Formats: sequence, C-alpha cells, structure tokens
Amino acid sequence: MGSRRRKTLARPARKSRRVDGRCPKCTTIVKFNVSGPVGDEIYECTGCMSKFHIDEL
Repeated sequence: MGSRRRKTLARPARKSRRVDGRCPKCTTIVKFNVSGPVGDEIYECTGCMSKFHIDEL
C-alpha cells in the first residue's frame, strides 16, 4: 500500500482596501492602497508609491 499525500487547504487571499482617486504628486488617476485604522487611513499611490494621510488629499 502506498501512502496518500495529504492535501493542504489554500489560504484565502488577503483582501486589501483599494480606492480610485487622483494622486496629488503624480497627478494621474490611480488606485490607492488604503491601510491604517478608520479615521487615520494612509493612502499609498500605486503609480508613484507615495503615501498620504486622509487630510492631505
């Protein structure tokens, strides 16, 4: 009898919060990655990789 290989469950993909908007630095419409607690979010531009707080936008 051969041994059976045990199947491992795939981990669910981590969902990151994304928001469309215009970056004040590179002035293009891009998707922002949003991180941080509610009310103190940090937006990271996927184009130029700069980070902004909510009050700077």
